[in-house]
Amino acid sequence: MNVRAGNNPRVPGRRSLRRVVVPAAVAVAASLMTVSAPLLPAAVAAPAKDGVQQSLNALVKDDGVPAATASVTGRDGRTRNYVAGVADLRTGAKVPVDAQVRIGSNTKAFTAVVVMQLVAEGKVDIEAPVDTYLPGLVRGDGIDGRNITVHQLLQHTSGLPEYGESLDLVGGRYTYTEPRDLLDLALARKADFAPGTKWAYNNTNYLLAGMIVQKLTGRPVGEAITERIIKPLGLRQTYFPAPGDMSIRGAHPQGYLKTQPDAPLLDITEVTPPPRKRGGFSLTLAGVATDQPGP
Repeated sequence: MNVRAGNNPRVPGRRSLRRVVVPAAVAVAASLMTVSAPLLPAAVAAPAKDGVQQSLNALVKDDGVPAATASVTGRDGRTRNYVAGVADLRTGAKVPVDAQVRIGSNTKAFTAVVVMQLVAEGKVDIEAPVDTYLPGLVRGDGIDGRNITVHQLLQHTSGLPEYGESLDLVGGRYTYTEPRDLLDLALARKADFAPGTKWAYNNTNYLLAGMIVQKLTGRPVGEAITERIIKPLGLRQTYFPAPGDMSIRGAHPQGYLKTQPDAPLLDITEVTPPPRKRGGFSLTLAGVATDQPGP
């Protein structure tokens, strides 16, 4: 399937959103999309009573997910595609089997790989404090970048507060386009715990990891990911949306979420931020795209 990646910002009032429907850089996570898993074009139809199909049907019927897709490749090398629900709640359109979606927080894996490449190149000491690369930037109530290592960012053991807890939505779109804007939201909160003492999944960690990548490569994190991962692997339909790119390429389902349990559904399929006023990158709010490696 063709997918985009991006960190998965949590929405106010939905602390468990990441776990409800489903991973840095680049747009709304797959968990926020109507499609929940990669889907590859194939000639093999899924059996009518297949267990995977039944599970997807249950997501739509019992969990209220607008749509879900999956792709399974068996030991025989054959790929079976599965769909359930509709791609658009308004029109009732079918879910396209070759759909592209933003893969959200799965982009964190792309970001982590680039950081580890920089470690291998001797440009990053994974046990060094964040302050080594972003001096004086990470300060707050119980927060000190001199006491948080790069390793702890990647492991989600930094204790940094989640910026998504303060994130605001306007008309279904994010209004924060600068990495520093998002970081400021986090730093306005108290640390969750002392670095290294606990584990907690946190988007702020990978926001900072992306900022370190940008600082050391001198390039927007999307460009670094493209040149270091996407192109070398031949991911021909994988891409990091450019600032202001409000459209997913090709056929794609709509993405819905609720900002509060009793709020109406918002279509936030297109959430790449507009061009920044001060430069920067769309690591957390945009999406990297990915499909199967090319030949």
